[in-house]
Amino acid sequence: MIEVEVKAIVKDFEEVRKKLTQIGAVKIKTEFQSDIYYNAPHKDFGETDEALRIREIPENGKTRVILTYKGAKLDNISKTRKEIEVDVSDAKNTSLILENLNFRMAASVKKNRDIYHFKDFIITLDTVQNVGTYVEIETEANEDEDTTESIQKIYEIFKHLGIEEGFERRSYLELMGID
Repeated sequence: MIEVEVKAIVKDFEEVRKKLTQIGAVKIKTEFQSDIYYNAPHKDFGETDEALRIREIPENGKTRVILTYKGAKLDNISKTRKEIEVDVSDAKNTSLILENLNFRMAASVKKNRDIYHFKDFIITLDTVQNVGTYVEIETEANEDEDTTESIQKIYEIFKHLGIEEGFERRSYLELMGID
């Protein structure tokens, strides 16, 4: 699966929320996400533009745990990249497996996220600790699919939300100064 994504920094979400309602976006949920990123023993993910993380999301009195690999960005105008995710049952033991394979913890990212659905797109309003407030818009594509049209649609949605600048290709890790 290819994650087609663009994000932009915003000062606050008040106007964005109003415009999301105006275009017909539906709020799905609000969640807290805690991510631990790892670097590989055999290559530097900062240099290869890859990412490996364990994400924990409290849900209904339990915690959902997701192991995610993200490939290098595929273009120069978005954060489009291959993404592979799998639910795992235990963050601690997953971390121990990675550490025993000589993967090392690189950083922790924590964020509050409001999630909206609009047509084939997910729009998130992220408040990232020690980083700032961002709007992300994403959709999915098959690996052999041209993503140009999806990227154009994402930028059109941003325009409808009144966001025409502040686009950011760097990951939250990079914005924290961690490669």
